[in-house]
Amino acid sequence: MKKHPMIFRAAALLVCLVSVLATSNAAQAILPDRLAKLLNEKGIPPSSISILIKEAGASIPLVSHLADRPRNPASTMKLLTTIAALDLLGPSYQWKTKIYLTGTLKAGTLKGDLVFKGSGDPWFVIERFWKLLKNLQAQGLKHIDGDLVIDDHLFDQSAIDTHTLDGKPYRAYNTSPSAALINYSYTKIIVRSAHNGLTVLTEPPISTLQIKNKVRVLAGACNGRNGGITLAVTAHSNRTEVTVGGQYPPTCGEVILKRSVLPHNQYIYGLFRYLWEEMGGSLTGTFRKGTAAPGDTEFLSFPSVPLGQIVTYINKFSNNVMSRNLLLTLAAEHNGAPAKPEQGVAVVQRWLNTQGLKLEALNMVNGAGLARQARLTARGLADLLEHAYYSDFASEFRASLPLAGFDGTAWRHFRGLAPKGRLQLKTGQLKQVRAIAGFAETPDNKTWIVVILQNHSSTKLTPDYSVHEGVIDWLYSQH
Repeated sequence: MKKHPMIFRAAALLVCLVSVLATSNAAQAILPDRLAKLLNEKGIPPSSISILIKEAGASIPLVSHLADRPRNPASTMKLLTTIAALDLLGPSYQWKTKIYLTGTLKAGTLKGDLVFKGSGDPWFVIERFWKLLKNLQAQGLKHIDGDLVIDDHLFDQSAIDTHTLDGKPYRAYNTSPSAALINYSYTKIIVRSAHNGLTVLTEPPISTLQIKNKVRVLAGACNGRNGGITLAVTAHSNRTEVTVGGQYPPTCGEVILKRSVLPHNQYIYGLFRYLWEEMGGSLTGTFRKGTAAPGDTEFLSFPSVPLGQIVTYINKFSNNVMSRNLLLTLAAEHNGAPAKPEQGVAVVQRWLNTQGLKLEALNMVNGAGLARQARLTARGLADLLEHAYYSDFASEFRASLPLAGFDGTAWRHFRGLAPKGRLQLKTGQLKQVRAIAGFAETPDNKTWIVVILQNHSSTKLTPDYSVHEGVIDWLYSQH
């Protein structure tokens, strides 16, 4: 019987195909012995962690363990928000806060209201707010015989979820987004010993924040980081009262509580009045919400720092409210006002579709990862990082990531595991969640995409990344 050569070629091709598929499946199914041992030593069930490690540009991963299982990614979700924003808006994009005058300005005095129209600027810190007010005075405005009108209508405040995961609404990381966000509405409450007992101060000293000092001074050892200090917040329509209580041993030294206790508009008004009067200006009225009328005069346009810089602040320091403001900005740019979080999510999803990125089981929620319902797979996150690696704005994006062992949220982790500056990792943590995602450059000049998503009850509130460090150590030992 004559054997046809085409049969042999087809059989050989089938053997090659089976071999490739077997190699791919092995990479997906087998966890290296050292990593399996590491999980066992740490008491981490293999089913509770997803790991994907692959060389940039390679089709087959080095390690792929449960890479398609949806997990809560915590703050590594910010990578999606920032990559999409860089692509859609460009790194030179700027927010522009507008100031309008409703009356007449003569000889330095405004007979009317000043309208502050928020643009959603995520990084309007106190130094930049001070600069805005200086610019107003440099243009001839000194005295305001009217109110401060705050226009935050660019974002739909009623559509923003203000519930917290941990029941701690005044923690700075839980600050809700706003189109008129100044200094994250953040105040330092400082308790320190004085010759006649103790004193309670605030920075900045905001007129709408009233402090009642009910702290009892006791002898003895310091009890924890906050020294037993408690805060009770009572909100009123035009001011907020904070009663500082508890027991304070002087052995605690100075105690600083960083909190966002004021509603956004109260904060803006209180800070505006304090800084304005410090500069020699005056404001006769109070504050209220409102908008500029069509005939009002645009007096000043104040640009933000560029988006490329904003993305760095978001990713290096894992700033939740900045990331949430960025998602709402995407919604506002594509849908107009008032922007809703779900519109921002839809904008990102459309962008993913145009890029050919299919992120299975994706649930962005608020774009910051600050949600129990947030979901992403390790493979989806790795595909996203590979897209960023080859994108037009790869340098801006990679520069935004924390340098492990050196800065940002990764400054105290992964030390000594990689050459200086060669390990760029975004971290993420919630109760029962620890995650990392980023790039590792090995001495053989290869760039590896690394994603580890751990969801397990063993991950307490302490920032323990020992499992992740073990995986990184293993990777570098291979190269």
